[in-house]
Amino acid sequence: MLADMFKEDTPIIMVENDCIIVTGNSLINAFDRLEVAEYTAKAIIASKALGDVVKIDNEKIEDIKKAFNLA
Repeated sequence: MLADMFKEDTPIIMVENDCIIVTGNSLINAFDRLEVAEYTAKAIIASKALGDVVKIDNEKIEDIKKAFNLA
């Protein structure tokens, strides 16, 4: 069931490239998350004009999480 996919660390889900469903502890919190998703998508699309998008590996993601106390 789709609702089972939402967890504290997964507040936003893309449904088969058709729509985005966002949760939050308030309407403004959910809106902020939706806005971040929108601008992230725009940045990815715009960056393709500069060349291939290079993904970062899991080790670098963990470094970012530690640096910003996210984990």
